[in-house]
Amino acid sequence: MRRRFFAVLSGIILLVAFAMVLSARNHRTSRSSKEITVIRQTRGDEVLTAEFLNDQIKIRLKNNHKDTITAFVIRLSDTTISEDFAYSEVHFGIEPGDTFQKDYLVTPTTGSELPTLSLLTVLLKDGTEDGDSKLAQQIKDERLGQKVQVVRTLRVLEKEGQLPKDLSMVKSDILAALDTGESETRIILKELQPASRTDAKLSDDFRNGLQWGREGMLRRFEVIERQPPESRQRAFLELRDRTNKMYQKL
Repeated sequence: MRRRFFAVLSGIILLVAFAMVLSARNHRTSRSSKEITVIRQTRGDEVLTAEFLNDQIKIRLKNNHKDTITAFVIRLSDTTISEDFAYSEVHFGIEPGDTFQKDYLVTPTTGSELPTLSLLTVLLKDGTEDGDSKLAQQIKDERLGQKVQVVRTLRVLEKEGQLPKDLSMVKSDILAALDTGESETRIILKELQPASRTDAKLSDDFRNGLQWGREGMLRRFEVIERQPPESRQRAFLELRDRTNKMYQKL
């Protein structure tokens, strides 16, 4: 009799414990996984949704435009985040009808307050934008600065043919080209944008693009220098090909 009583009691305890664990798990899931309201400054030819889960925000941006989205800007609480696909060798943009997903870490909030998320602007492949025009222009200026450096690098690489005999000399030529003064910069700008004024003020975002373009090109060339001699020709041609593709994207 006593043995049967303890067996029944043990079964009840196990059932109660299982119910408590299941309840705690469901409560934790419902508490940590919540949909976030998105504030849009765009016309709505794109759909941005977001979910908060375990101190991360997962966003999904669907492109309902007729053209490819090449960049977008969001504000996550007090942080502005730009995603520009012009420099990516993996993503070429969000094609019409496609959805882009990404997770962002966020600082844990106190209580039940959720992070705020705003879609500020998107840039399209044809050069137009939807949303905050000032932010869009900043991205365009940064791209233009980088494109100037791409043009300078391409001219050196194409002059060298299939494989230069002296990589250190090529690097020296690239450095000299990347560091050329403002007057030569304005000449290239006129080539890229014939309608632009040669005396127009160069924005800080454009100058940032020049600096980032310089750093990026030098990093790419250093990859060639680290290659064994038998692999340098292939690496050199790949660099020239990637640089040319970047020129087309920018």
